[in-house]
Amino acid sequence: MLFARAGCTLNIRRPLQGVCYSRGMSAPVVPNPFTPGRGQAPPFLAGREREQRQLLDLLAYLLAGRGAPCDAILSGPRGNGKTVLLRWLQREIEASAAEVDALWLTPADFGGLDALATLLVPPRRFESLRPDTLSFSIGFGRLGWELADRPGSLTQLLIARCRRRPLVLLLDEAHTLERDTGRTLLNASRSVAAEAPFLLAMAGTPGLHAHLNTMSSTFWSRGTKLGIGLLDAAAAAEALTRPLGDQQAPIVFKGPALERVIDESQGYPYFLQLWGAELWTCARDLHVRSIDEVLVSAAQPRFEQERSAYYEDRREELQRRGLLALAVRVAAAFDGHRVLREHELDAVIAEVAPGDVHALRDELAGVGYVWKAPRDEDRWRPGIPSLMTYVADHMPA
Repeated sequence: MLFARAGCTLNIRRPLQGVCYSRGMSAPVVPNPFTPGRGQAPPFLAGREREQRQLLDLLAYLLAGRGAPCDAILSGPRGNGKTVLLRWLQREIEASAAEVDALWLTPADFGGLDALATLLVPPRRFESLRPDTLSFSIGFGRLGWELADRPGSLTQLLIARCRRRPLVLLLDEAHTLERDTGRTLLNASRSVAAEAPFLLAMAGTPGLHAHLNTMSSTFWSRGTKLGIGLLDAAAAAEALTRPLGDQQAPIVFKGPALERVIDESQGYPYFLQLWGAELWTCARDLHVRSIDEVLVSAAQPRFEQERSAYYEDRREELQRRGLLALAVRVAAAFDGHRVLREHELDAVIAEVAPGDVHALRDELAGVGYVWKAPRDEDRWRPGIPSLMTYVADHMPA
């Protein structure tokens, strides 16, 4: 049991282990412990203890039979681990003995109110919630619930469902949520949590806050806002050393090799996973159990190749959106500066594109080129380490 109704004691550090045997091979095939890619759980989730505790604090209300007092809103540039944190919360709930459902969705999973209601309250599972047993008007068809565009029906249906079984809705890619459906969901979340055990946890790019502001549901801003940014040096070191040290035959860093890798990764979780995967592969292929600067140099070309491919995808995205020239100018403004105040960033945008400065800033944030953490007041930072350098270096003459 990972957490209990009293005290919510949890184990937030659970390394993933495992080996398998390939047909025709006598030696075990050990999978690479690192997971660079599509939001899969890293072998060790480092540096997110504060965020994990805040999510569990909200979950504690459901364990006590109450609705969460607010939504959880996770935002940050791609590759920082927002999806990982939502998946972590889902696994903690599912692995426990708590009688709470955890439902994972993205906006691509539902096209409208009826589809969303059917996913949140599966008719086959909640057969007792028939239209003739409910105190409000609602329809039911071959494909599921039919709300007839009555948003209030979703609220009433969810209240009835959550009174039978508490629900945590984990909504990833929330920055792509359709506006009308999003407004209905935000309104329902507030009303349902006041009556039954319910929690809405959303994750999205830095443009999520601006997108939610378009939904005419201003109370979302009172939620628990978690900015998922870069890891500090200590957490970055743990993200690398713990999985390597937890191997059946541990792999250790020697000399300044670890510091060099941390500097190269710049605390970006995706790059840490890339580095870890390449270092583990090199150590395996060379049959060594230590990582020195020679091995780091051997792994570096492959890491740089993957990093450049990732950056090129981001550069092409900026180009498709007509933001490339602006991105280059913003990169120049950040040169030598870790942060820019909002008026400084806006002045740069106005020089290049004197149109709607706020809209262009939101667009840059929406693709994660710049971002402002919830507690950073008006201080803006580069979204992804060294992407600005790459964009500036690859701008056509």
